[in-house]
Amino acid sequence: MLIAWATLLIYLLVKRKRIIVSKNTLFKLLGNGVLIAFHWYCFFEAIALSNVSIALVFMSTTAFFTSFVEWVVYRKVIDFKELFTGVLVIIGVSIIVNDLNFENHPDYFKAIFLALISAFLAAFFSVINSVLVKENDSAIISFYELMGGFWVISILFYLNGDIVLEQLSLNSNQLFWLMVLGIICTSFAFLLGVYVMKFIKPYTVNLSVNLEPIYAIIFALLIFKNSEVMSLNFYLGSMIVVGSILLNALFKKTKKQQKVA
Repeated sequence: MLIAWATLLIYLLVKRKRIIVSKNTLFKLLGNGVLIAFHWYCFFEAIALSNVSIALVFMSTTAFFTSFVEWVVYRKVIDFKELFTGVLVIIGVSIIVNDLNFENHPDYFKAIFLALISAFLAAFFSVINSVLVKENDSAIISFYELMGGFWVISILFYLNGDIVLEQLSLNSNQLFWLMVLGIICTSFAFLLGVYVMKFIKPYTVNLSVNLEPIYAIIFALLIFKNSEVMSLNFYLGSMIVVGSILLNALFKKTKKQQKVA
């Protein structure tokens, strides 16, 4: 988050954009940054306690949570097609949970809980950003949210002993991948994610994000090999979860075409 924040600072200085905001806006941006920090904390902790595949499949419930958060924030009418795909998500998740070996991997319970919390927080801060971006520049929003998130996560790590400054050291390979993660996968991706909310709803944005488990599981199998190989039921449940999200996208497209007609 520090690398991503510093990258955005350089970007804003080069673009000569005004970074001063009102106290009210600053409070909102930093507050949303706190949600983002806990989202990422839960996400990475879920991976550490299980594996990439399990964490990402349960993270794919973000769009499901988003539909309910949008209902609360925008006061929109409940879409029964969204409820139907939501039920499919629950079925897919139930298949996955029922097939996991909790006896040999008791940490899976905590991993699933953290992944679901992370998905809920992602839905919440996405909807908040969709409101903030209507009145603020996406780069300014990202800048302050990442700054707030950085300080919160740093204080949290320092207080619980996860980081000992005297022992903090990185080799060149670790630093390279952290730069890739911070600049490309966080700063650039986060900036674009906030920007597109000017034009499309958070639910649609999170639908796109929920394709991540598909290619991430493939990459995980290629990189981590046997540690990522799961049972057939796991992949069946994963297909139901991701398929339900794509089905909802089809419903949205059909509904939009009917309105145009």
